Amino acid sequence: MKARVARHNVRDEIQRRILSGESKPGERLSQQSLARELGVAQGTVRESLLELQWLGLVESVDHLGVFVDNLNADRICQAYLVREVMEGLAARLACRNAGRADITELRGMADKIFELAQKQDNGTASLDRNFHLHITELSRNGTLIRLSQTYRVLGMTVRAFREPAIIHAEHLRIVEAIESDQADEAERLARLHVAGAREMIENQVQQGTFVPKWVE
Repeated sequence: MKARVARHNVRDEIQRRILSGESKPGERLSQQSLARELGVAQGTVRESLLELQWLGLVESVDHLGVFVDNLNADRICQAYLVREVMEGLAARLACRNAGRADITELRGMADKIFELAQKQDNGTASLDRNFHLHITELSRNGTLIRLSQTYRVLGMTVRAFREPAIIHAEHLRIVEAIESDQADEAERLARLHVAGAREMIENQVQQGTFVPKWVE
């Protein structure tokens, strides 16, 4: 159990450095140096880097080592296209499994996200991710839950600039569709919600104003 916890902590720390820009694209990540700095075995660092490679944050180059991958707008938009399909499917499947307590929790989360967003609270992004994660978990589909990790990590580089009231209304409509067991509508609304975020990024790219920025 301790080894798994250590790997999780090491992975999260390296991930934080990459997404925050502390570790720059193209920078070589030395397993030996990281192990010494973080106080763990090199094997733990190696396993953590393999997980981050799967998430698309690092790249392994034969005979040269592991390097921080380039995280640009194109890759983020690609992740959002995948997220659109995946979260649509998650909302569809959640219709089968969501109980009264789940619906109450989702509504409460949506209201809290709106409240924090109005205050420009830094906790908004984290709670928003948890809202979508809860819907994905309600799919009861282990493969879908694992695949969602990739686009979720890349989404941590995006700060939403859409109106909080619009996001709130979209969240509540998704929850209502899940509660009413309207699978087609739940999927449609979830996909539209993610597409709105992707279009926001694409517009910023066209205007030359998009800069990936880590959001806790």
